[in-house]
Amino acid sequence: MKRVAVLGGGGVAGIAWETGVAAGLARGGVDLTTADGFIGTSAGASLGAQLAAGLKLEALLMAQLEPAADSKETLRPYSQAAADAANRKLMDKVGGDLAEARRRIGAFALRSTTVPPEERRAIVAARLPGASWPQRWLGVVAVDTASGEHRLFDAAGGADFTDAIAASSAVPGAWPAVAIDGRLYMDGGIRSLTNADLAAGARHVVVLAPLGWGDGNPVSGHLRDEAARLRALGCRVDVVVPDRNALEALGDNVLDPARRAPSAAAGLAQGLALAPALAAWNPDFLFTTTGDKP
Repeated sequence: MKRVAVLGGGGVAGIAWETGVAAGLARGGVDLTTADGFIGTSAGASLGAQLAAGLKLEALLMAQLEPAADSKETLRPYSQAAADAANRKLMDKVGGDLAEARRRIGAFALRSTTVPPEERRAIVAARLPGASWPQRWLGVVAVDTASGEHRLFDAAGGADFTDAIAASSAVPGAWPAVAIDGRLYMDGGIRSLTNADLAAGARHVVVLAPLGWGDGNPVSGHLRDEAARLRALGCRVDVVVPDRNALEALGDNVLDPARRAPSAAAGLAQGLALAPALAAWNPDFLFTTTGDKP
């Protein structure tokens, strides 16, 4: 694949921000929906599913700016700052052993009290364009709670579509782990908030990262290194992280549905502001609406 859109984790607020950014970029001539493939992690798995299925960005944006009164999205207590701090303490305890840290997070996920799995599955299913994998390639990342190893789910792997998206979005302590092929999986953000390195081989990668570079999270804050590795392979990498207004809109609890509309609006403004610079630089490599060379 020549062009890959990487959509990172960030809860319901992150979905809204990413949708706004993508819509703003598209209005400015940089259309991520023309990607050859999508890699989604957690929140990004849901948006990736929507874009891979061909849903229109403007319609998706409106759904975030004006959420339906009967939306299934529910509030869960959560603090990104607290999660980052807990991960720093955990890494100290395990002496920097990432694999052990992820296994311990997996054990925490399994002993946590959450909503019933079927209730969570219904919430995720309500976001999706259908029950089947889209025709355009979509890879979503989840982490095995027992081994701490990641798995990239796609249509070729045979996993149920909704289960794969739910697994990628199963924030430990907030949402239940998801059973697939006899294993229990948790949020793909436990490996990386973006998993951008899995786009190796692409010519151009655009990364939307609602939780930023993740520098304060030693377990999954690897975006700077991932971008550097892709560039070393000759790939052009454009990374979009929230600006000051977006950070305020997203808030500390990205699992709060009340953050959807302000996050989408902030993302839209940011995408509109970024589009001219992206469209002006080396258009042969860009997701442009005109003059594109797939």
